[in-house]
Amino acid sequence: MAKPVLIINGHDYAPLVESLEISRNDLDADGSGRDVQTGLMYRTRIAKKMKAEVRLLRLQQAQMQQLAADIAGVYYSAMVVDPESGAQVTKSFYTSTVPFGAQRLNRETGAPYYDGVSFSMTER
Repeated sequence: MAKPVLIINGHDYAPLVESLEISRNDLDADGSGRDVQTGLMYRTRIAKKMKAEVRLLRLQQAQMQQLAADIAGVYYSAMVVDPESGAQVTKSFYTSTVPFGAQRLNRETGAPYYDGVSFSMTER
């Protein structure tokens, strides 16, 4: 089994990953759909795109700022393990919504941290 990998814009987030769920989204041509008389499905797949649901462990303030910067662009580069091939792949992704989680305060150090940070990465 391949070791989990999550590198975004050159920064390694794998040690901070609580879960990384990868799925494949098929994009079909406009003419795809069911025949209304027979119910038979006709598909013309034009592309397969990867989507990853990422949930991270507790992030310190500096880690949160780095992640926010790494996924802030319209598109960004990320490396993950492709479940179909088992190989590490680098693809261009985008993220549209980022729940930054709950900001909390470490009572011993007074430093802020974030719990429950999660986001989706959708292949361009």
